[in-house]
Amino acid sequence: MIRAFCNLVVVAFFGSLALPPLAILSTVVTTGKQMSSGMLHATELYGAFALVMAFVFHRLVRTLEPHLQKESRNQAAFLEGMPDSYLAVAIVASAALSLLLELAIIRWHGTVFEFFAFYKNYGLLACFAGLGLGYALSRNESGIPLSLTLPLLAWQFVLLILLRFGLLGPSSSLATMPFREQLSMGVQAATPAQIGAVYLLLVVVFLLTALAFIPVGQLCGKLMERKSQLSAYGLNLIGSLLGVLLMFFLSYLWTPPIVWFGLCLVMLLFFLARTPKMLLVGVSSGALAMTALAWPVNPLWNKVYSPYQLLEMGYGYNGLMFIRAAGHYYQRVHNLSEAAVQSTSDPELQRVVHYGDLNLTHLSGRNTLIRRVGFAVNDLCAMNQSWRPLETAIAVRRCSRSAWDSANPQITAAFASGTLGNYVAAAAVTISAVR
Repeated sequence: MIRAFCNLVVVAFFGSLALPPLAILSTVVTTGKQMSSGMLHATELYGAFALVMAFVFHRLVRTLEPHLQKESRNQAAFLEGMPDSYLAVAIVASAALSLLLELAIIRWHGTVFEFFAFYKNYGLLACFAGLGLGYALSRNESGIPLSLTLPLLAWQFVLLILLRFGLLGPSSSLATMPFREQLSMGVQAATPAQIGAVYLLLVVVFLLTALAFIPVGQLCGKLMERKSQLSAYGLNLIGSLLGVLLMFFLSYLWTPPIVWFGLCLVMLLFFLARTPKMLLVGVSSGALAMTALAWPVNPLWNKVYSPYQLLEMGYGYNGLMFIRAAGHYYQRVHNLSEAAVQSTSDPELQRVVHYGDLNLTHLSGRNTLIRRVGFAVNDLCAMNQSWRPLETAIAVRRCSRSAWDSANPQITAAFASGTLGNYVAAAAVTISAVR
């Protein structure tokens, strides 16, 4: 078992080395730029370096296999020697750890690359694959040392953070969507030249995530083997629920990833065998992981981890606030005052100024707002026509009445704000209707 695990680790290592040059080259090809002779030479040298490093890493892993096998047996003996009085608590804690770590990984992926924010089930499948394999292999004597989970997590943190912030910009190949969803998602779709880099990123992330969760699954399975099936399954369910509730509580407090994974690190260290080597690997890897998560990769942006997405607030070229959600453009502030609009030649401001032309201090502005809301109500009710033809007129009338009922209080509030002299008093009117 350890041989197959090590082979997959080597594959992930080679993929990690291949990602940076492949992403850069695909970006250059996509932008239509000509590669200089210096860039070609550097790429060839890096390719040779990557091959040499992959070979060296492969030999190193082969050398470490007997030691890993020994550490795996020590880990199994430590879990089997745990006193029965602590067994129920250990099963609950291990299940809570697995769910907390799974939810933390899924949330963190979405804060680095937009793709994972839109497709959270990808990280979920990778975690399930690792946990499932770990549970299935928990009865084998030759397992995977739990101490390898922390190095694999640290490896993934450092790799993704370097790829996203240390090497590439927002327009790079790895920041594209591998599916043609740009109309609904708002993220640039990958070109044929970028597909290879994007899918290699997905393969490496899946491998590193699944490999990190195999020892965690084995931990849960080995502890459950010491109890009767019904009792062990019940304790596992309780622990899983506690893990979900714990992540819910941490998200409710708007805590950053270093808090999520810091708690997982402490729980993992609790289950490590009390040998100097395993504790040294666990503590050093955990310190590296925490350093990577806490590193100020972009100090000019204020990061806020809301209960659902990462919100980043920075400043645009005009000095006004710019907001991103999950690394993707969300909202920007414009100065649409009459004086600013008339005195600027900024093409971006000229492009959006017609969205802020509602001077509600004048009757013309109020009429424009009512007219636009009317257009929106008509569009909304036309989209909701799922009824039979004979009922269309009645249904449209009911939908329109409901939509205006939801919009009228907001329109009244906008008019009231306009009387106070606010130039743009109705940035948005939310319209809802019953079907």
